[in-house]
Amino acid sequence: MATTIRIHPGGLLSRIANSNSSGCLELDEGLVSWKIYLQHGNLKYAYCSAQLLDQLKYYLHYLGWQQALIALKSPAYLELQFQIQEREQSADRHLYCQVISWLLAEKHLDSYQGLKLIECMTQDALQSCLWLNRGTYSWHNREPIPFWIRKYFGDSLYPNLSECLNTELNRVKKWQSCSSKLLSVHQRPYLASGWQQKTLPSSGQLSYVALEKLAPVMRGAASIRQLSLWLQKDELQVAQILSPYINHQIICLRNAQPPLDLLPSIPRTSRNNNQHQSSQGTLNKRKKIVCIDDSPIILNALKRFIDQEKFKVTVVNDPVEAVPIIFRLKPDLILLDITMPKINGYKLCTLLRASEHCMETPIIMVTGNTGFIDKARAKIAGATDYLTKPFTKQGLTKIIEKYLD
Repeated sequence: MATTIRIHPGGLLSRIANSNSSGCLELDEGLVSWKIYLQHGNLKYAYCSAQLLDQLKYYLHYLGWQQALIALKSPAYLELQFQIQEREQSADRHLYCQVISWLLAEKHLDSYQGLKLIECMTQDALQSCLWLNRGTYSWHNREPIPFWIRKYFGDSLYPNLSECLNTELNRVKKWQSCSSKLLSVHQRPYLASGWQQKTLPSSGQLSYVALEKLAPVMRGAASIRQLSLWLQKDELQVAQILSPYINHQIICLRNAQPPLDLLPSIPRTSRNNNQHQSSQGTLNKRKKIVCIDDSPIILNALKRFIDQEKFKVTVVNDPVEAVPIIFRLKPDLILLDITMPKINGYKLCTLLRASEHCMETPIIMVTGNTGFIDKARAKIAGATDYLTKPFTKQGLTKIIEKYLD
């Protein structure tokens, strides 16, 4: 049975490793979950539910598996992608599992390459798990290797868990020495407006010329992790280099791309908690907007048009998942598509209005139909206003500013 407490994953895993246990430790933060598979104190595999194809491509770039990267652009993969979207996913048949299984079956990866790729994913999931400080956990005496890994790789062992924990905890200390505004390796840096007129920090390693060279790739789209590939440096080293410029507001940070923005932030020591809380306070001043639409094109347009320096934007492409996210975030405004599968915008709006969390929250219905019946149904459901598609940046900004001064 899961127990909701303030948790220390490193301590939990260390105790399990010392007991030589075999099974699976499950942790759940609410919107993100982890499964850590162990056999006799050895780490077999770590799974994190926050998965993104771009992140899998990062691993392939990092390892240099070019054939697999090319395959992910092929018509055959596009067909697989459609099947993945149609198929219900679980922790045992998640995105990475299905894509890697396909790459192995189609011979775009050999066994050695697949194993190295899973090692990278496991180390990354372990790192994000160790940053967790609150949630639920449960231990299961079950098969210590997921079926799909055993199918392709047999009983291959990874390094001793205690050694992995020591390595990751040492890296945490180095992350904590970076700017307190830096919360995640997935944040996306960009040069602040008028940075050329600002005085560079004396502790910095980058000159005006070096910053100018970085400008084309540092526009708020690429994450620190992706930037590390371009610079051919370790991501932690890149974060350390950028930190003085982040502190001096020469370099700014955009939120991580969903769903990576749901991952835990870099844990902070008591020595820099005050600075971290100040940074969090600045972030929290931004008004929160949740955008719900099953169309990636519309969600991308909303994110692109909304000023993310002024608003913190969270996008949700599955209306069924929207309610717990909204209750957790308590947004200042909701943009809600009307025509969606599983539950349409009218029903979702009615459900939200029935909760004390959203009784007063402005809900803007986004629709391609401007007919009277749609407007009437939206009002009955509790919508505050509506926005018609296709919308412009100016139109979207105007309606947001109407309800968020």
